Amino acid sequence: MRATTASSQQPTRIHENHVTQACSFPTNKQPLKIPPFLEAYRVAIISFGAYSYFNRQLPPDLLYTSKTTQPPDFSPQAEIVTLQLINVFLLLAGLAVVCCFSKDRFVVKGYCTVVALADYGHIWSVYKGLGPEAFWEFGKWNDLVWGGVLASALLNLVRWGVVFDVFGRLKDGEEKVKTKYAGAGYEQNHSTI
Repeated sequence: MRATTASSQQPTRIHENHVTQACSFPTNKQPLKIPPFLEAYRVAIISFGAYSYFNRQLPPDLLYTSKTTQPPDFSPQAEIVTLQLINVFLLLAGLAVVCCFSKDRFVVKGYCTVVALADYGHIWSVYKGLGPEAFWEFGKWNDLVWGGVLASALLNLVRWGVVFDVFGRLKDGEEKVKTKYAGAGYEQNHSTI
């Protein structure tokens, strides 16, 4: 039988608290997880707070339920066009989220090109609705016309600037950026667009 020493019977323990330059506490701790029922309460409280805030912004005469109101003078065609416009805006919002997280520069440039061309259609619809006489008299424009035309024109310039690399060339795919942990010699890769 072999004789063993006391030091060989105990396993060797290695303390692995890697400390980064930006953070001074161990990286082996798990993030705090919120139970789903508490998350639902948090969302409900935030939603109620937002509802209460916007409800206070309404004029007081709209808050009385006993007051009879006239039905709006919208034609069915106006309601259809309004609902279609809401649908288009929701579609564009979804596409914008997808394109913001895309790592392919051709997807981003293609999206900006299509939306920049759609800006011309938006400005044309204001021109067609106002007529040429009212459209070219800038002094008679109200806030809605200024907001629609000016916002479309400025966003159009930004979108074409992205397409033609005015703000710098878009990087395609994933670029490796190396950072080192303090004293540990480990490398970490970060993805950038």
